[in-house]
Amino acid sequence: MNELDFLNAIKTIAPYHTTKLYINKPYTDSIGQLGSKEFTIRIEECCGAVMSNLLEQGYKLSMKDGLTTVTKY
Repeated sequence: MNELDFLNAIKTIAPYHTTKLYINKPYTDSIGQLGSKEFTIRIEECCGAVMSNLLEQGYKLSMKDGLTTVTKY
């Protein structure tokens, strides 16, 4: 996810104080450009409104390793 999409997703998630998430958690041992040109959000826990709002704004949500990954293409 690029920086602008990352920041907009954080703005969407931030009002929901019970959300537990990981920012820039790598998928493998290699981090590449993670945190400089690539950004990730992986959600561990949140209320349904977070998911609904992200989907309404065009983000894609997918599950892996018990976490929901937020992406936008």
